[in-house]
Amino acid sequence: MHRKEQEKLSQVKAVVKVRPKQDKLFSKKGAKLDKLLLVKGKSIPSRLKSKIFRGKGRGICPEHVKHQTLRISEVRRHYKLTYDEANHLHAYSECRPVIGDGECFYRSFIFSYLEQVIDRQDTHEEHRLLRRVSTQRANLQWDSEFSRSRRAFKELIENVMKWKSRESTSSRRKEKLLKFFSTYDTTQDIFVFLRLLVAIQICSHREVYEPIIQGPGGNYSLEVWCLQHVIPARVYADHVMMVALARALEVPLRVESLQRGYAPDIYTGPGVPRPSVTLLYTGDHYDIIYPRAPSAESSSHRASQGEHPGDQSSSHQASQRKHPGDQSSSQRTF
Repeated sequence: MHRKEQEKLSQVKAVVKVRPKQDKLFSKKGAKLDKLLLVKGKSIPSRLKSKIFRGKGRGICPEHVKHQTLRISEVRRHYKLTYDEANHLHAYSECRPVIGDGECFYRSFIFSYLEQVIDRQDTHEEHRLLRRVSTQRANLQWDSEFSRSRRAFKELIENVMKWKSRESTSSRRKEKLLKFFSTYDTTQDIFVFLRLLVAIQICSHREVYEPIIQGPGGNYSLEVWCLQHVIPARVYADHVMMVALARALEVPLRVESLQRGYAPDIYTGPGVPRPSVTLLYTGDHYDIIYPRAPSAESSSHRASQGEHPGDQSSSHQASQRKHPGDQSSSQRTF
């Protein structure tokens, strides 16, 4: 009996594979990519491509985006801050934590943006966004993956328009959005698309990004850098990626730092009123933060100017308070 149990255990051990730690996994990918892409015209093998774009460890985790927001008064307790920290967040009313899995920036960015879009009566912003992404071209080694993931992104935007036409209340529409962002089965392709969009933006504007990215030069191209630092799933986003995504979609972006006080806008947009994104940087993670609702007086003033109530976004309002000298440690200045 004892021998049979040992045989069963040995069989189980034989099929269990220990997953390498994330940083080791990515370093191995980087080494392989260097060898693959330094030879001009060399394609990426499909198995390696799958690992790069989709990552491993897929599964369902409830509330990838927290359904219940935190009052700004609860921020200190949630982030375990001292009494005198986060005093600069008085202009904000709520915070929405998201799961920390390496996709927190992309998840927070697109959810915050769509959360504002879904409350608009018209669909002008959805059509603008679809036109914008339709002009992006991936004349690089990841062309087929970009086309596939762009279709998934287009389907999400079309779903947003459907939810707006079918659901009568804002809370019901938001439930649909939260449900979509609750599993990797629906969001993984969205993150793939956003990462590829960032890579395309960087590689298409070499004169902007090459001087500020350490590494590229000689045989080490921007494409290789993006394949190592931008495109792989669960790789942390820094200031360069944030600027590239905001510019690619022309969505204003502001990032408040939990410890550092006021932070400048990452991207202010083309000057046309539209939904803007404001995120809270905690040192190694990005959550969503909401500005306080404007007073009735300021709302009526905007209405008299002919502005749409949803056009004045959180980060745009907060930008009036910006201190250009303050910037989080992870950010690089353009």
